Amino acid sequence: MGLPRRLLLLLLLATTCVPASQGLQCMQCESNQSCLVEECALGQDLCRTTVLREWQDDRELEVVTRGCAHSEKTNRTMSYRMGSMIISLTETVCATNLCNRPRPGARGRAFPQGRYLECASCTSLDQSCERGREQSLQCRYPTEHCIEVVTLQSTERSLKDEDYTRGCGSLPGCPGTAGFHSNQTFHFLKCCNYTHCNGGPVLGNRSYTVRGCATASWCQGSHVADSFPTHLNVSVSCCHGSGCNSPTGGAPRPGPAQLSLIASLLLTLGLWGVLLWT
Repeated sequence: MGLPRRLLLLLLLATTCVPASQGLQCMQCESNQSCLVEECALGQDLCRTTVLREWQDDRELEVVTRGCAHSEKTNRTMSYRMGSMIISLTETVCATNLCNRPRPGARGRAFPQGRYLECASCTSLDQSCERGREQSLQCRYPTEHCIEVVTLQSTERSLKDEDYTRGCGSLPGCPGTAGFHSNQTFHFLKCCNYTHCNGGPVLGNRSYTVRGCATASWCQGSHVADSFPTHLNVSVSCCHGSGCNSPTGGAPRPGPAQLSLIASLLLTLGLWGVLLWT
């Protein structure tokens, strides 16, 4: 057997013996339970650590979950007041094997005293937004903005169809406005960056306009009708071409009490029931 042929056989043998490349490995655990090593699925190129904290007087509760995340994820935070309690959610992502492993002795960051932006805070969970009982909340990080989140559920409810959360946050779309659709829920997000800029009375029957990219199914009226209550006036307008959904591009203007979703679906959020866990 000639030398070139032997080299070729050795090369083929070496190639067949090389194991298939593995995906990213992350720690996976739920609600402070023991963690296991998880191999991430295709498209999940990040490891995440999600932390829920509740502060009330001198007591603190912390719940941590870990796992894989999609590549579009970013670090994000959100916090708000509910009565005498402060609720905070933080999610961080990283891109190397087991980078989200627990670190012994690591403690959560306490709330600052007068260092960063100060925002108005309330929540529909205790009706404080609807009753005008806003409190002041000191943001935890220099990158956070004052936020207002309006959540519209697709289920019929007798009292109202909008839930409100106001507080601090660092989220995709900030500063500015953005809209997010998740299953049967639509979230409208508004961010601003000066003291108590998210305060003021809660206004019902408002008009929300969201512009962005959409799948073909969202341009069909029947799909929108299945996603939102019949008593919400939802208008969708789709077009083709770069920048065709510009405010000056001739799209129909929404009237009073009209929720206008102009080709929404801007981003996919993955943190929380209002904006962070989706």
